[in-house]
Amino acid sequence: LLQQLGVTKSQTILDYGCGQGLYVQYLRDRGFSRVYGYDPYSQAYSDPQILEKQFDLVVSHDVIEHVENPREFLTTVLQLSKPQGLVVIGTPNATEIKLQYTEFPAVELSQPYHRHIFSEQALFNLAKEYRFSPIQIHRRFYFDSLIPGVNVRFMWAYLNSCGGMLDSVVEPFQWRKVLTSPRLMLLALFGYFWRSPGNILVTFRNNNSVNPSMNLEHPRAINE
Repeated sequence: LLQQLGVTKSQTILDYGCGQGLYVQYLRDRGFSRVYGYDPYSQAYSDPQILEKQFDLVVSHDVIEHVENPREFLTTVLQLSKPQGLVVIGTPNATEIKLQYTEFPAVELSQPYHRHIFSEQALFNLAKEYRFSPIQIHRRFYFDSLIPGVNVRFMWAYLNSCGGMLDSVVEPFQWRKVLTSPRLMLLALFGYFWRSPGNILVTFRNNNSVNPSMNLEHPRAINE
C-alpha cells in the first residue's frame, strides 16, 4: 500500500503508537532508512523529542479508538505531518460492524478499551476539520494479507477451533490441528479473498500549506 502511494525508502516515516516497534523494524529491514516510532507506553520508543519533528508519512494503527479525545489525537498528528504529507489511520469501522453476525466475535468493540468507534463518514468529517482529505481507502484490517495464514478469516477460524480463547494466538501454534482440517487449510491459503468486514485503513493527505504551530490546540484557526 505504501508503494502504491509513492512512498520512497528515503522519506521520513513515523509509526505513532508503535507498541514494541515491530512495524518500525519491519520497514527498516526492507530498506526504509528513516523510520521512527513513538509510544508513551513503550520504553524503547517513549522519547518525546521525536514529537518535535515532522514527517513525510505518519502511520497510526489502532490508536484513535483508544484515546480519550480524538481531536487532540488528530491535532498531534497534524503537527507531526509535513504540509502535503500523508497520514495513514487504521481503526475499527462502525459502518460494517453487525452485532447480529455471530461467526466471529465483535472484537472491534473491545469495551472498555475502545472508546470511539467511527463510521467511515464520521472519520472523514472529523479529518476534514484538519484539512485532511482521503486519497486511499482500504476496507480491511491491516493484518489481512496474502501471506498464507496471515488473514482475518483464518485467524478467527483457528481461534474457534482452539475453544475460542484469545490466548491461543500467543501460545505455540498447533500445526497438526491446521494440517488435518480441510477448512482451516482452505482459509489459511485463500482466506484473504473472503474479506472480513469491520475495519478500515485510510490514507489522508495533509492539505495545509504551512506548518501548524506546535502550540496548536484546535485546527479551525488554520482552516479559517
